[in-house]
Amino acid sequence: MDETVSAFGIAEGIKGRIHRGAYAPGQRLIEVDLAEEFSVGRGRIREVFKTLVGEGYLEFVEKRGVYVRKFKRHEILEMGRVREVLEGLAARMAAEKTLSEDQNAALLMHQDRMDQAADNKDIDGYNAENFLYHATIASIADNKYVQDFLHRVRLPLYRLQLPRTFSADSMIVSNRDHKVITAAILSSNPDAAEAAMRAHVREGNNHVARLAAEMLA
Repeated sequence: MDETVSAFGIAEGIKGRIHRGAYAPGQRLIEVDLAEEFSVGRGRIREVFKTLVGEGYLEFVEKRGVYVRKFKRHEILEMGRVREVLEGLAARMAAEKTLSEDQNAALLMHQDRMDQAADNKDIDGYNAENFLYHATIASIADNKYVQDFLHRVRLPLYRLQLPRTFSADSMIVSNRDHKVITAAILSSNPDAAEAAMRAHVREGNNHVARLAAEMLA
């Protein structure tokens, strides 16, 4: 048994599997199996479970065990309402900054990659770059509280529940929004950046609200 394996390393491994879809929303995680796999005691795994429940990745179901969290529609919509405000604020604060050459290049790089993914109808590539794009804007905004709170409601986990057609249908419109946001930040227009970002997140939320119930199963 290798107790040098850190709880952090195990947690990151489990989160990586969730994001890759190796663990599906609603799937039960077996403590003893993970302890054997990582060659650690079950106490270490319970520690990791507690951390990931706190971060919103897992949920504990009384008398049944620990499961990969599966979000209900109202939870996704509630997170979306909060994200609208926080993402809008992040875009405003980013537009208020004098961007460094590296920040400018990073924003343009993500935009270019999203353009290419959208042109190629590469859903997975677009989704990955989309997450990095929003994270880069929050990083440029450079406000610890905005970043911390966004981390709580920007979990890409719930997107694993959505049908692939959700991303395919919205990808072109989504990237059109991104171009407006990018231009507003690069031209140092805080009002336009915040308005465009809020409208962008709000439309994504509206899209979730319109989905048939079975599509969120």
